[in-house]
Amino acid sequence: MAKTLSPKDSSDCRPISVTPVLTRVMERLVVRQFLYPALLVPSCNLTFSDQYAFRPTGSTIAALIQLFYTVTELLNDDPYVVVIALDFSKAFDAVRTVTLLQKLASLDIPDCVYN
Repeated sequence: MAKTLSPKDSSDCRPISVTPVLTRVMERLVVRQFLYPALLVPSCNLTFSDQYAFRPTGSTIAALIQLFYTVTELLNDDPYVVVIALDFSKAFDAVRTVTLLQKLASLDIPDCVYN
């Protein structure tokens, strides 16, 4: 895929990262069979009520509906509502591995999947 409309040399093209098909199939299997069920019934120390991304029942539309509902409810009692939106698009460029592993360890998934 080209970075520019008319590539003239190799630096004008992006590298293509190809994940083996077997790896993608295994990833989907683990996510569907183990992670989704564990996230649907989280342990008591994990709450996902306000998380919409990376969940089988979550989506951007669900998050927007919740936001609009909350704003509408607040407008019933107040003349205006202040909404502050933050862009976390780069938030996962650096993941704290220790924290991620602690959260995964608290989910009800088999040790072989966790490992």
